[in-house]
Amino acid sequence: MYKYSIKRKRPTSVLDSGTFTGCEICSAVFPVDCITIIKSDFNLFAIFCMCVCVGIYAGCDKKSSTEPEDTCPDLGTTPTKSSEWVGFVNWDEATRVELSGHEVSSASYKFNPAKLEFVAGKPYILVLKTETGNTAKHYFHAPEFYKAIATRKAQTIHGEYKAAYFDDFELKTGANELELYFVPVKAGAYNLVCTIAGHQDLGMEAVMTITCGTGLSLDLEVDPSFTTALGSDPRRSDSHAVWTTAEEVTLTMVETSATDYSFSPDTLTLTAGNAYKLKIVNPEGNSSKHYYTAYEFYKTLVTRKAEDSEAEIKVPYFKAVELLIGGTTELFIVPTKTGVYSSVCTVDGHIEAGMTGTVIVQ
Repeated sequence: MYKYSIKRKRPTSVLDSGTFTGCEICSAVFPVDCITIIKSDFNLFAIFCMCVCVGIYAGCDKKSSTEPEDTCPDLGTTPTKSSEWVGFVNWDEATRVELSGHEVSSASYKFNPAKLEFVAGKPYILVLKTETGNTAKHYFHAPEFYKAIATRKAQTIHGEYKAAYFDDFELKTGANELELYFVPVKAGAYNLVCTIAGHQDLGMEAVMTITCGTGLSLDLEVDPSFTTALGSDPRRSDSHAVWTTAEEVTLTMVETSATDYSFSPDTLTLTAGNAYKLKIVNPEGNSSKHYYTAYEFYKTLVTRKAEDSEAEIKVPYFKAVELLIGGTTELFIVPTKTGVYSSVCTVDGHIEAGMTGTVIVQ
């Protein structure tokens, strides 16, 4: 039997520390640094992975992502509201876990790994990835899972997106990433599929399990003034006729000086019932990230998606959108309620520096 020893202490569980990825053959989960070392010698990697796939422990130790924790953590007095769960944990101790959309061949697609396990009450950063060489975009569709977790934010290289919960994520063709910061709460096994036609049939499905969450409560804190019908409005579909006449509007975050910030234009005038692609830009030359927070406005919209160069993010409504330096995103929206709404950047000191604006829906 081939054996190659790498001296590295294995974490208590594959989800306890570090960053993990899956075997390219069988989706078994390993520490990324372990796989990197082994893959430096292709023949050795092939031997290693073949051995592991038939249950022989060679090289780095393997532990199944579905193996239960020895014990559940003692959480003490537990929160119930999503925002409380997010504030309850120590994000410096968050575990990074990678989940990749992998195209093995034109006849075989898969999520890698195909099984993931999360422990309720612990913070995680789930890195959704597509790979160089992929020829298709892929959805990471797990709506019930997204409602079983307390979400801090979703983040790409362009910005941060905040919502009560997320409906869906689609990663674009090629090598792209989105990070989902969350605390799992409600115990259960949740299906993940790619909903693009034919992709599930090619094998693109997985299971994400939350353990230790029995008896825990989660209030997603959906604003009671949000009209739930907006979440199922047919105009959320890209095939709806309203998008054939969508108007493009650009808003730029301007830094005139260290004490003079603004939105340009500072007033947006929109028409209820019309579709818009609102492009928000934080130029490369700026010195700070900036929020475009228009909470009362966001709640009145039919929100199809936010889209940047990495991903599409789908939510019932946004709470806030933050653009990193050099970041650009587009919000695909249909205003539904006339009125005057305020917009601000909520980064400390930026309102005082003048970063405020108005949205008029007529």
